[in-house]
Amino acid sequence: MTHGWTIMHRHQERGIALVLALFLMSAMSVLAASLMFLSQTETYASMNYRMMSQSRYGGEAAVHKAADFLLDLNQYQVPKDDNIPDPLSNYYTLASPVEYMGAPVVLSALPASQGGKDSNYPAPSVQTAFAAAAQGALTAGNVQVEYSAYATLVSMRAFTTYGGEQAVVQTWEITGIGGLSGARSATVEVVATVETPKVPANNYAAFATDQACGSLYFHGNVTTNSYDSRYGPPGSVPGNSTQADGGDIGTNGNFHIEGSVEVQGNVYTPRTGVGSCTEEQVVGLDEDASSMVTGSVFALPTLMTYTVPPITAPYNATVEFSTDIELSNACASLASASASVIPGVNCFFNVVTNTLTLGADGVSGEISLPNIEVGNGYKLVFEGNSSPSQIYNINSLSGRGDIEINANTDMGESNEAVVLKVAGLDTDGMTELAVVLDLDEMSWKQNSPATRYDASAFQIIYGGSGTISMTGGNLQSAVTVYAPNSDFELQGTQDLFGSVLSGTLEIFGNAGLSYDRRLANGFYVVGWPMLSTFTWKRF
Repeated sequence: MTHGWTIMHRHQERGIALVLALFLMSAMSVLAASLMFLSQTETYASMNYRMMSQSRYGGEAAVHKAADFLLDLNQYQVPKDDNIPDPLSNYYTLASPVEYMGAPVVLSALPASQGGKDSNYPAPSVQTAFAAAAQGALTAGNVQVEYSAYATLVSMRAFTTYGGEQAVVQTWEITGIGGLSGARSATVEVVATVETPKVPANNYAAFATDQACGSLYFHGNVTTNSYDSRYGPPGSVPGNSTQADGGDIGTNGNFHIEGSVEVQGNVYTPRTGVGSCTEEQVVGLDEDASSMVTGSVFALPTLMTYTVPPITAPYNATVEFSTDIELSNACASLASASASVIPGVNCFFNVVTNTLTLGADGVSGEISLPNIEVGNGYKLVFEGNSSPSQIYNINSLSGRGDIEINANTDMGESNEAVVLKVAGLDTDGMTELAVVLDLDEMSWKQNSPATRYDASAFQIIYGGSGTISMTGGNLQSAVTVYAPNSDFELQGTQDLFGSVLSGTLEIFGNAGLSYDRRLANGFYVVGWPMLSTFTWKRF
């Protein structure tokens, strides 16, 4: 009985291995299916990421194409008063975004019917050019990434640059859309803000644009420092605002100093290194043992460039007054050379004081003048004006007499200024004069009170390559010189107060240079464009 029962028990266990095998196969099948789905999910995720990345690159390409168009002067001219196809008067700039015909200003390569915005811009030619430039396609493997952009003008401001030109700065919000079409599509929107800032232009006591050795050359007993004419004069009188710093200088080339030179400030140049400067190796600073720079040497990121507006003045006439008869005829002679000179209105003479005065009426606008030579013992007075400044377009100025600038002659902030724009052309109207402002033997002063020394009240602007020479003992020499292509020379015992921008700049003798810190807030240029925000999304 016992043996038979045992045989029956074993018979009941038959087939268990098959059951276990089936269970294991089922488990393995489920696991394999899960791995297949996981692998497929990873594949789809990788594909989606690739498509999203490709679309995003397309959106970024659209932003860059649009920005390239808006920042390239060969493709897009910003609106200005003298831009006849696209004048500033078309725009309402007090709103943000800027408006045209009551709606935001938009340039578009993607119309609203396709998910973008329609163009709303005054100049049809600009609309057409932008639409062609701000779209395209990229090849990514075996697919095409298409992109396009539209740009909204967020803000626009006009101002007068350092040098007298009108400039306009803009802020654009650019939206770039990139996408893949086909069975599986992807679209990404990229939004960036491109801003061209308005930045202070005059942060230097002296700056030379030339790139060669010795483009900025100080020798003798020369010192640079700074003062602020808004708060007090330079020197030791009550209210003295002079500081033993802030007399910064800069150059696109080399700064060479020798002798008892002390730069109470920093040196700025894109050149690197110190030591001996050669034509093959232009270093930033070349100094001898007796010279000193109290600040540091900083590297500029790039060469500094400055533009000058066209300046025209009568170049084929010269008016000289070195006798009383010539003085009494000077206004008539100037009027015959230029219709803007009106004797008895903006031109007066006084044979008792030997003085010729220009621009005294304050309402005659710009005054154009030929070559003027001031004789020994005689004085030429330029009267200033405010809102706007009194502008004199003169071809050249020389002689042995006195020059006087009457601007901001009271103690208040009248904002009067004399702007002397120099053409500097020979009688053929094309050749440049070698010397355009020859003050070697002339005494000149900016005749604001001795407690001011406001360098913004007298501005000299010259775009040519001739020489501006200021030597000898000047009385109160407060001036801002803007002559980025000129050779500037300063010599003597009298300091110059203000700022000098020229091609090359040489100071020697005992002349010092004091920078007027108010200029940092009074003169501006267009800064380098920058990308200030960047966002993106997929949809």
